[in-house]
Amino acid sequence: MSSGVLIVTSAEQFNYDQVEPDKAEELRELAGVIRLGVRLLTRTAVEIGRSLTEAKAGLPGRVFLKWCRLEAGFEPRTAQLYMNLAALYERYGEDVYHVPLSAALDLAAPSVDEATCVDILARARRGERLTVEFVKECIRRAKSKAGNPDESVSEGAAAISNMLANEIGIATKMALQKYLGASPGAHDRLFMKSFRERIAKDLRQNSVRVRMPLTHRLPAA
Repeated sequence: MSSGVLIVTSAEQFNYDQVEPDKAEELRELAGVIRLGVRLLTRTAVEIGRSLTEAKAGLPGRVFLKWCRLEAGFEPRTAQLYMNLAALYERYGEDVYHVPLSAALDLAAPSVDEATCVDILARARRGERLTVEFVKECIRRAKSKAGNPDESVSEGAAAISNMLANEIGIATKMALQKYLGASPGAHDRLFMKSFRERIAKDLRQNSVRVRMPLTHRLPAA
């Protein structure tokens, strides 16, 4: 790969011809043991995360954190990493087990987009043996791309924004500015979600009206 990041796939296998037959057989067996161990480590971490998530339910935050530290031996950040991993498993299932633990914890971060998760786990399902460095690089690339959208996307966003701004009055603009604030945040996502749903609803209703027979839409004589 051009990035220089190592990824071992089923098409790239260690050449056992370079070692003695007995040693080659031993190495094959040890590789199997190691790969099984990697899956078991991640699987165990998922179970730990699920247990932590269950323990947290219904507890005040400070009580849970104290229990975590004294009973489970986890500091808050570590506990959250394992709970994130459990959430990743709930969304995508056992493909998560095939990702090395350190990489799986990175992949489970809420900041990692769905497309990256799907791509990495699809590779794992196909049998690619993914290195921690490769997974980290995929996450970095996705975040970099998200922070620098294509020029055409930026131009389209600007055009739509200008069109909407021209259609609304000062009072509406002031209300929007008050709601959204001066800098990007969670309100932006919530606003776009609600706005998208409202547009879809209006379009559906308009489509129903358009399909109605003309006689049903004419006023009574």
